[in-house]
Amino acid sequence: MNNPAEGYEGYMVPALFGPWSAHLIRVADPRPHEHVLDVRCGTGVVARRIASRLGATGTVAGIDLNPDMLAVAKKAAVREGVTVNWQVGSAERLPFPESCFDLVLCQFALMFFVDKVAALIEMARVVRERGRVVVSVWQGLDRHPFYQTLHDVIQRRLGLSALQQIFSLGNPNELRDLALRAGFSNVTVGRCR
Repeated sequence: MNNPAEGYEGYMVPALFGPWSAHLIRVADPRPHEHVLDVRCGTGVVARRIASRLGATGTVAGIDLNPDMLAVAKKAAVREGVTVNWQVGSAERLPFPESCFDLVLCQFALMFFVDKVAALIEMARVVRERGRVVVSVWQGLDRHPFYQTLHDVIQRRLGLSALQQIFSLGNPNELRDLALRAGFSNVTVGRCR
């Protein structure tokens, strides 16, 4: 396996990101004829599933910083018979015109952006006035006992936090505050049980 993104697609997507993408898509409820953007799409499981759901009635774009992830996404899309416009680019500077998407999605990536507010501002910029932006993040580390234990062991042994960033947006009030600072006015933060 020359491309680590192939391992990501082969192991992480079926075990983790694929099942959660179904929940994100259900919440976002993409509709026929909509134009959809998947921000920091990785190997594109969200974009591919939406493209399959919309068929030829809508359009789907996926953007990621990592060309290796997009190479795997492209191959998977061809294998699945779906059409997605894949682009290399930054969430903090989306290469799309204003108000061109009905739905913008971001699955488990916002916590990794260098400038989270800038990325959210960009998502707000490219979504239409009555459009939707749906972002999923992990709940706080305190809600994940296994990862909390793993974090504690790594912290003791190596003196660094290997998992803190992954769960850094788990506080609903902080997440809401980020969205409000980015200019969103109708913000709902829900929890998955």
